[in-house]
Amino acid sequence: MSVQRNLLPPELVKLSTSNRRTAAGQPLIDIQGVGKDFPYGSQILRVLRGIDLQVRPGEALSIMGPSGSGKSTLMNIIGCMDRPSRGRYRLADQDVDELAERDLCKVRNRTIGFVFQSFHLLPRLTAWRNVEIPMLYGGVSTEDRRERSKDLLERVGLGHRLHHRPNELSGGERQRVGIARALALEPALILADEPTGNLDQRTGKDILRLFSTLHREGKTIIVVTHDPDVARWADRIITIKDGRLV
Repeated sequence: MSVQRNLLPPELVKLSTSNRRTAAGQPLIDIQGVGKDFPYGSQILRVLRGIDLQVRPGEALSIMGPSGSGKSTLMNIIGCMDRPSRGRYRLADQDVDELAERDLCKVRNRTIGFVFQSFHLLPRLTAWRNVEIPMLYGGVSTEDRRERSKDLLERVGLGHRLHHRPNELSGGERQRVGIARALALEPALILADEPTGNLDQRTGKDILRLFSTLHREGKTIIVVTHDPDVARWADRIITIKDGRLV
């Protein structure tokens, strides 16, 4: 079931419209020469080296790489959870490197929807209350949060599980709640970190089918994975090795 009524406050509706305008010209993600260093004792560990990457609105992209390749670091930078040591990153026509921390938090909340391998649901909250959390921080009214949470859970096939807590849900159902939560503020980008990693093969395929539905609806989706079968779901696959795209 699709959401029929826009329940977002005016400032978020304006942001959503701006993100849609990006589709006409600029890439949604524009990364140029990005590197990331970490201190390692008395030395500097270079985890990312000269990453260049563009992602167009509506694209489905998989990022692959072995453990220690730098893919998680790249995901953190794309998700605005970390800043590059050098280079330039623009998201939805905003220069991320120049944003103050408060503005960066707003970008994370309003522009990016996160899907996690371990779901990261609050155990004491029901499914619909977990879905409403981003809207709570986004200034959506109580009535509209409740209605949109219900609509989104119905959209991912959980309309009958609104009042169940995470420990009453299967792994696949928990991930569907996580996807509904990621969609709460109509983000320009869905960023999924190993979204099938804790699921059995059949349930993992169900989650990828749900991503395919969202992709057909025009969502931009990036999946970070080490699994070639999951990666093949996307339009485009990039591989990172030793901090470089190969």
